[in-house]
Amino acid sequence: MPRSSMDNVDKKLVSILMENGRTSLSEIGKKLGMSHVAVSKRLDKLVGKKLVQVTAAVNAEEVDAKVLFIGLETESMEVADRIEKRYAHCPRLLMLAPVTGRYNLFAVMVAEDTFSLESILGTCSMRTEDGVRRSESWFGNAPVVPKYLQIDLSPKSKKSGASPCGRVCRDCTRYISDKCVGCPPSDVYKGTLWASPLTKEKRKKKKKSKS
Repeated sequence: MPRSSMDNVDKKLVSILMENGRTSLSEIGKKLGMSHVAVSKRLDKLVGKKLVQVTAAVNAEEVDAKVLFIGLETESMEVADRIEKRYAHCPRLLMLAPVTGRYNLFAVMVAEDTFSLESILGTCSMRTEDGVRRSESWFGNAPVVPKYLQIDLSPKSKKSGASPCGRVCRDCTRYISDKCVGCPPSDVYKGTLWASPLTKEKRKKKKKSKS
């Protein structure tokens, strides 16, 4: 069994930040019985070793986020690796993990409405990828625990208008018929959960207002 790279002080530091990420170094120092400089060095070391990432999380219930759980069985590990790479930067993806048992991949995703859910399940989904033998899905409201989820509400957009997985929303029949709001990072996204894309027209108006 591998030894942990964090000692008890490190673990207490992380616990404090998990409770409130805005806790100052001085406050943390008082709780741990050390100076804020020592706390800063410990935190920098944890971040540098990629043991910890200090980030923001969103109250899923308050933004009315829906959560989708998907189990996938792929034909081979190569197929699983391909799916992992293709969806690694999907803004709707909260977690993607290799598992053992009935399925070999398990995903947790976010949807803002029924149309988005239908698209994730049947059109632009890892379930529809070549090499997926079977899948099973479960859909529910915001989770009770944890209350806050790491949802990137303003993902970087693609200049080409394509989604991170390579699909182009504006060419999709579901999007054209208003049965899908599109992918959040694309320049044609028309949902409300994620930030609206900054299109060329909006950029021009923004520049004019500044001048």
